[in-house]
Amino acid sequence: MPVRRGVSRLAPRPPRRRAALLVGGLSLAVLVAVGGGIREAVVSRPAALPGTAAAQPPITPPLEEEAPDPPLPPLTPDQDTGGLLAAVGGHGSAARARPAPTGPHLTVPILLYHYVRTNPKPWDRAGFRLSVTPTAFAAQVALLRAGGAHTVSLSQLLRALEGKESLPPHPVILTFDDGYKDFATTAAPLLASQGMTATDFVVGDFLGSPGYMSAAQVRQVRGLGMTIGAHTMDHVDLTRMPPALARAQIEGSRRVLQDVTGAAIDDFAYPFGRHNPAVDRMAADAGFRDAVTTAGGELQYLSERFDLRRTSVTGGDTLASFAAKVRLPLPSRRVFGPAGAGDPVAPPAGGPGLVGIPPRRR
Repeated sequence: MPVRRGVSRLAPRPPRRRAALLVGGLSLAVLVAVGGGIREAVVSRPAALPGTAAAQPPITPPLEEEAPDPPLPPLTPDQDTGGLLAAVGGHGSAARARPAPTGPHLTVPILLYHYVRTNPKPWDRAGFRLSVTPTAFAAQVALLRAGGAHTVSLSQLLRALEGKESLPPHPVILTFDDGYKDFATTAAPLLASQGMTATDFVVGDFLGSPGYMSAAQVRQVRGLGMTIGAHTMDHVDLTRMPPALARAQIEGSRRVLQDVTGAAIDDFAYPFGRHNPAVDRMAADAGFRDAVTTAGGELQYLSERFDLRRTSVTGGDTLASFAAKVRLPLPSRRVFGPAGAGDPVAPPAGGPGLVGIPPRRR
């Protein structure tokens, strides 16, 4: 009987059975569970192409007797409070053993944004999830204001954890990663018009690049009451670099941004959310007072000031899912369009003011 190229002559693996891959030399033994017995087939590994290194053999998983657990259902937008970056390709926080935190703590959601724009490539799933439209962002800001939320800075959070000040009712921290230009052109003016603040973590060597803020725009948003934090020089995974290079990335970004702003840069964000105790120590030694991750959560501990948790806001969030993330009810006033709509009423063309809510008087 003819055999289709690339298709094994072995019977398909039954569902909920586990196979163990055993590698030896240039051959791969595939053990396939069939009924109550085990059948073995040897598949030759193709030789490496000329001029290329031989592929490394995969790690052999342990042989397990029990059937695997069924896959978990996908997260809904309401549940995806911190897994945005892992979902779109490798931006999740590095897995590492953590002792249970203790000591002073506060429940303060720290929201994580990237772009405030209409995604120019609708087929780009990652770009869609990282992009909150200006319309949706305006509605989210309006909901925060209507719900009595108060935006605070990371330095205010630390002082509150240290017992040096009290936070206003329903505190929320807004953060933006990477220093995109739309923070200066869209997000910061809107926030300033409502008496709100945010922190943008800027990548040092991206300043002035297409799509990113210039040094002048960084100074401009600081003049609007925004805070600038550092995000390394080149947006690299600090856990995979030699210590000297990782230290240079951290220290260099603080130095460059302090030169641009003429002010101390106290807040740091780990690229891809990846860090470990050694990287935490480098950030502290460089002069930063705190650092944020991409790990989800809203319980912030003083003992984890270099492991502060954030809640991702995505392009897939509806107004209802956003309200759940900040623990606010949907307002009864129809200033956002239909309750829970994914594309709320657009802000007026005359300026960044919110629909139905005049700019806050200073």
